[in-house]
Amino acid sequence: MADDWQDTALNSKHIPHGRGKKSSRGKGKSKGEDVFNPNSALGSYELSGSALERLGGKLILEIHELTDTPGGIVGSMVLPDRFKAAVLLAGSRKQLSNVIDDVEAAGEEADSSDDDSEDEAEDTGDEDDDDEYSELELEKQDRLHNERVEAFQKNSFRNPKFFLAWQGEVTLAPGQIKVEKNRGYVVFSGNDCRSFEGTLSCSSIGWKDVAIKGRKTTSKARTPPFSWLDFLEDGQDGSDEDEGASPS
Repeated sequence: MADDWQDTALNSKHIPHGRGKKSSRGKGKSKGEDVFNPNSALGSYELSGSALERLGGKLILEIHELTDTPGGIVGSMVLPDRFKAAVLLAGSRKQLSNVIDDVEAAGEEADSSDDDSEDEAEDTGDEDDDDEYSELELEKQDRLHNERVEAFQKNSFRNPKFFLAWQGEVTLAPGQIKVEKNRGYVVFSGNDCRSFEGTLSCSSIGWKDVAIKGRKTTSKARTPPFSWLDFLEDGQDGSDEDEGASPS
């Protein structure tokens, strides 16, 4: 889809200087204040667009958390009784593909570890070992979180932009549910992530790169109501998947 807003946004790689650059102490703001923080994207967005109006309700995109894989974001899209999908976002097609692969691989590893744990005896280590393990685990989690946040710094332009992949259930009629996997694209209005414009595809209801707009309604991040892995056992083969609009 070649809308003027998308051409402008996707070709813009200017890092904004921001208002009030100089402080009262005579020093400018730190460079970090112009860097995109992915936590700014967390929250709920009400989607709108001429194609979406035909659904008979408001489709809500929620962005919940960062993925374990650096550069990815976990989300969901829901319209009760019509649309329920898990969402993954990343700054490039390649990065998004890596995030999807890692999420699905992690699910397979979790299933394997659950089977192994049934055959293992319970460990009865002492408290000192437990405390040391906890400290190491906290340090590891802090390091991983910093790596995930830093992975978004190269996306710190005037308009942070993301490829989007979704898979889930589309209700075509009462009792008629189709599982689909497809794509989209979002361009935020700024690093504060108050709104975005983009495209969304859904073969089941005839959408191909339809224009959408998102307006943030809350900045509170919720726990994902379901995961990407919840829809993998339904046998979809991705044949309906559309690569989505190109950023170039």
